[in-house]
Amino acid sequence: MKRRRLMKAAGALGLLGAGTGSQVLGDNVDIAAAQADDGTDTQEGDDSYEVDTVVESTTENVVWGAIDPTKEPIERVESGSVVQIETISHEGILEDQPGPEEFFTNAGIPESEILEDQVSVYEEVPHDGAGPHVVTGPVYIEDAEPGDVLEVEVLDIDFRVPYGANTMRQRKGGLPSEFTWNDSEVIEFDLDRGVAELSDTTEIPLDPFQGIMAVGPTATTGRVNSVPPGPFGGNIDIQGTGVGTTLYFPVFAPGALFFTGDGHALQGNGEVDLTALETSLTPTFRFTLHKDAQQMDWPVAETDEDVYVMGINDDLDNAMEQALREAISLLVHQKDMTPTEAYRLLSLAGNFNVSQIVDINKGIHGKIPKGIFTDGFEIDPQTLGESF
Repeated sequence: MKRRRLMKAAGALGLLGAGTGSQVLGDNVDIAAAQADDGTDTQEGDDSYEVDTVVESTTENVVWGAIDPTKEPIERVESGSVVQIETISHEGILEDQPGPEEFFTNAGIPESEILEDQVSVYEEVPHDGAGPHVVTGPVYIEDAEPGDVLEVEVLDIDFRVPYGANTMRQRKGGLPSEFTWNDSEVIEFDLDRGVAELSDTTEIPLDPFQGIMAVGPTATTGRVNSVPPGPFGGNIDIQGTGVGTTLYFPVFAPGALFFTGDGHALQGNGEVDLTALETSLTPTFRFTLHKDAQQMDWPVAETDEDVYVMGINDDLDNAMEQALREAISLLVHQKDMTPTEAYRLLSLAGNFNVSQIVDINKGIHGKIPKGIFTDGFEIDPQTLGESF
């Protein structure tokens, strides 16, 4: 299959549910609105853009197993640029797998549908990072400096292949003592209907997103394992952060140095068996630089429906505490609430979920529904601020 072939999944899920009645918390908060908007986020691409730059996942443009801020930038773009970035999945090319051609053809995938660049990476790129992921980048954003905020809009996501793989590995995942063997399943997609065909009787709606979206870590941190997420983002693995999501990253290095990879066709909260439905995707991003912003200490995201905060720690309880502090801080800085008001609101209307339990640093993401605010809620990147 040629690398430039792109595929789209048809039919996004609509919003479900309806609220009844109204519980008002303060002058600008309506709790009933959150209950009326508790369904699946609709992912629709933004058609009002033109792609300025296309980054291919050639052997020169990827890093295997690491996020490496010392790597020479593969592209330099201005703030406001729209950039399409090819990525490839690591499934089928890892050391416990026989190589992409044998791995996928053994599962019934025609050789013509195996990506040429995935084969090239397998054959030519050294796997010299501690993680499994093949990461494309970095993209250098002109004039970005430490202390700035980088806004990253996910405008579109294309499938590069009509299949993906889920692999549980020996003594990994959420139940390492019970599942003590490696087991891979290649799962085909019906892109016309927008589903993954798990079995004759089970279909799961496709909901693609990039597991890894990152800026470069600090110079003192340097090259890092691609697995554990951190304040630079990285392998955050948050379900629902696909098309229509805007992320805000603190900038730690000149040029911001954006990386992406680890395409997911879909994923459950927790990612419990170690992997999602791993696939090769081509996302399209718009990068906007915000200068003279308040110093933020952790990534934040938003969709039309929700604001997302993140807590990441090797202890899940500590990750929950961090996510809660981040959510309170966000409401203090963005909605002029007191910490007490924010804490109460989050207990009544916040939704905290386990993002993943398998990436060394475990993840909790909190969702704050925008619909409860009668005066609206759009993130102001200039005032994200540090902890309350």
